[in-house]
Amino acid sequence: MDVVSALEALQGRGMEVLSAIADGRLTRQRLIDLGHPQSTARAWARLSEVFFGPTRSRRLQAAAVAAARDGGLSVDALRAVDKHARKLLKDASVSEWELRLELCGLTGTVDEIERQAAARVREINRTVADAERKAFGRRSLKGGKNTDAQGLRTITVTLPERLMATTLARLRVTAGRLRGQDAKLSYEQAMADAFLSHVGTGAGVAAGTVPPIPLVVIGLPDWARIHRQEGDETIFALTDGTTVTGAELVAGQMAEHHLVGVYGPVEGPVNLYRSERLASGKQRMLLAAETILCPTPGCTTSADECQVHHLVAWQHGGETNVASMSVVCRVHNARNDDDPNAPPRNGRLERQDGGVVFHPPDGRAVETNRHPIRELSAMALVNA
Repeated sequence: MDVVSALEALQGRGMEVLSAIADGRLTRQRLIDLGHPQSTARAWARLSEVFFGPTRSRRLQAAAVAAARDGGLSVDALRAVDKHARKLLKDASVSEWELRLELCGLTGTVDEIERQAAARVREINRTVADAERKAFGRRSLKGGKNTDAQGLRTITVTLPERLMATTLARLRVTAGRLRGQDAKLSYEQAMADAFLSHVGTGAGVAAGTVPPIPLVVIGLPDWARIHRQEGDETIFALTDGTTVTGAELVAGQMAEHHLVGVYGPVEGPVNLYRSERLASGKQRMLLAAETILCPTPGCTTSADECQVHHLVAWQHGGETNVASMSVVCRVHNARNDDDPNAPPRNGRLERQDGGVVFHPPDGRAVETNRHPIRELSAMALVNA
């Protein structure tokens, strides 16, 4: 069988692929090793749980699996089916599994199935009482976390259709005026500028933007080791047998800078100093600079958007100090296996020499977030 024939055969066997994932023959890590991104591996694993995992609608689930097999649906087509089935409102005239069974009978290309499924679910949802109010409740704006090679980010806005149409109409009016003033502007550029003008942003700089606070990172010198903590101050023991406060240690090296963070190559964040005592957010600033991004492998959530996470859970005796914490995104904070003695499910974060690492649930070697920007984090600089 040549490569084209193999690809053609695989495209029509989406359920066989999901079945292999469900029974363990094809793991998420194996998918990644085969060249699929982590997002695809996660999505396929979730999809296999939908069609082969536990449910109260076993008969409908089995019928949907059979229909998808008979129709030769690909994994991408099945993702489209499940995506739209999940958009069914709770008070709809059919159940989610009844809808999945119906959508698994669709035919055509993936794009055609996408359109048919979206239209069918929209048709059903229109009949639900108070559907417009419920749609408004699902409005959202998601800020882009990933910067592309040109230094650009993307935001996604989701609104009820009529509200979106009204919003775009107003932006087009402003965009038209801007293009009249500058004929070189493309339609997309004019719409972007119109958006910026409507949200109070001028010349690419948001009104009232708080300027970034520079934080100077210094590594703990070889001749000083952590001795004890006294209130909000760290006492260091020196090799000459004397002690010195962190403030005195910093003053001798970085007296001219506003903020100075001290980091040890093993301990991680030690303390933060400035000309006046900084109380609010002190630990968060140290932890944010330490990692820059959520430390979970593959995550691109910035430290500013993360939550403070106890690496040793509070209920298991964890303390609220920088050595026992990290900043972690909301999703991975919730999924972290807080009890290291319980059967692993999602993996857990832990501080080791050099920073915070991730223990995969399948027992593989520890991993770190290898995003290039983390090379500029405090711990990366200290351990360079």
